[in-house]
Amino acid sequence: MADRTLELARLHRRVRIRRTPSLLLAWLARYLVPPRAVSIAPLPTVVAGEVAVTFGGHASALVRYPDRTIALDPMIGRWVGGVHRAVAPGLDPAMLAAVDLMLLSHGHADHLHLPSLARVPTTATVVGPPGIGARLGRRRFARLIELAPGSGVDVDGARVDAVEVAHGAGGLGPTLAYTIDGAGPRVFACADGAYGPAFAEVGARARPDIALLPIGGFWPKSFRARHMSPLDALYAFEDLRARVMVPIHHGAFALSYERLGEPVRWLRELVDERDLGAHVRVLVPGESAVWRGGERARPDRDGDVPGDGDGDALAAGAAARAWAEVPPIAIDAHS
Repeated sequence: MADRTLELARLHRRVRIRRTPSLLLAWLARYLVPPRAVSIAPLPTVVAGEVAVTFGGHASALVRYPDRTIALDPMIGRWVGGVHRAVAPGLDPAMLAAVDLMLLSHGHADHLHLPSLARVPTTATVVGPPGIGARLGRRRFARLIELAPGSGVDVDGARVDAVEVAHGAGGLGPTLAYTIDGAGPRVFACADGAYGPAFAEVGARARPDIALLPIGGFWPKSFRARHMSPLDALYAFEDLRARVMVPIHHGAFALSYERLGEPVRWLRELVDERDLGAHVRVLVPGESAVWRGGERARPDRDGDVPGDGDGDALAAGAAARAWAEVPPIAIDAHS
């Protein structure tokens, strides 16, 4: 892990990032400009053995199984403090009205947005880190579960396991990412956080199929103590030993000095260099993708996969990745 962290630091020193010279000027320029409109596609049907992911913009997403609609950090507001949204959200109130289960990563205002949470039915179950209930204000949900890092819970047939990621939320408590097991491919959802050992731990234990990983908020370099760059996210993706990565936490709010489009631009460049186009799916706000896949070997209690050799995955900086033990799953299964 230490070697990979040092390698990432070295690689980031070589990168030229397109940045804004002044966040204040960027904020003022957008102050009276409405967010750029997006086209929200109808939600696809999901059948047994499938999972659909809808990118809501910023760090928000819907994860849908045939019997379950899960919201991750729903944020459909136009403002974070004095920062105006640049691109309209890809979720509408009707989509949030169908949510059964809501996962909250931490209490920062761009992730826990009370007006957006008010669109989620009070019949929903809410899962979040310790202390999150005190931040929900007057909104009362049918079931509130505060998960300690490393713990999990079964919610009406869906299994949710929590892991702490480094984000520096301070007095707001730990920041959590979640592994979700439902009636389809396994999903790992990290709304915010820095690269660290948690991803390899989840990869050894759970090997998710789909990984939602943040790619924005990384400049200046000191911000990487709390956020991941696209390169960090690819290393985390490899550590997770997942099959598909969906980038989130980008493009909506100018909260750091890289230009809003820079995370996706750089990610696409890295994907092309490493021939990962079949394994990274960039969704625009309001776009969904459906995946399905058969059963595959899961790690045993020691983290070993039957028939899996040591050292079979290439480093994220290599030209390609070893996928022999990772059967492909269908992307856009209904198209």
